This record gives sequence, C-alpha cells and structure tokens, in this order.
Amino acid sequence: MDPYSTLEVPHTATLEEIKKAYRKLAKKWHPDKNGGSLDAAEMFRNVKAAYDCLVDPIKRAAADAKRKYQDQAEAAKKAKAEADKQARARAHAQEQPPGRSGLSPWAVVFALFALVFVIAALFESSNSGSSSTSA
Repeated sequence: MDPYSTLEVPHTATLEEIKKAYRKLAKKWHPDKNGGSLDAAEMFRNVKAAYDCLVDPIKRAAADAKRKYQDQAEAAKKAKAEADKQARARAHAQEQPPGRSGLSPWAVVFALFALVFVIAALFESSNSGSSSTSA
C-alpha cells in the first residue's frame, strides 16, 4: 500500500503537510471516536504505519524507490502493450485475404493476353517455316 495515498498527500509533500494529514486522519479513524469499530481500528493502524514510514527519511526513501520502480514497470508494461498492438495492426494490414495471390485482376488479364500472343506467334512461325521448306 502506498503511504502517500493512505495519508492523501502528494509525493512531493513536505514533513509539515504529512503531519497535518496524519493528525486529521488519526482523529477521523481513531477507534475511540468510532465506537471501537474494527474497520476504524484497521484504518487507524494503516494511517499510523504510513505516517511512520514517511517521517523516517530512510523509510521514505525506500518507499519512493519502490514507487519509482513500480511506475517504471507500469510504464514498460504499457509501452510493450502499445508496441504489441501496433505490431498486430501492421501484421493485419499486410495479410492477404485467403485465396488471393495479391495480383491485380488487370495484371492477370494482361498476362493472359500476352501469353496468347506469344503462343500465336510461335504457332505462326512454326507453320510459316514448314511451308517454305516443302516447296
């Protein structure tokens, strides 16, 4: 649990702001003010633990380092998810529908006409060459 969010203070809070927030929340959640409620006692313990963490410079530095590590891990996770999303979009855009070769229909028609003309030219040349040799 983040001690800053428990005390409802920003990460840049000064020691005075932390003490003020602690006093306010301690009064609000103190078990004696809440009729001995177990939920209030638990919240009071959380507020006290957060305060103890933030007033000790070593514990606060450790909490800040942990928060920074978690923020970096979360940012890396988001960046990876975004990169994966973009890679899937690129792969989807490059995919050909099943059964399609990727050629345009006009290119296929042109290739068939060219093939017909080549075959016709071959037959014509073979027919004209055989008639001239027999005479």
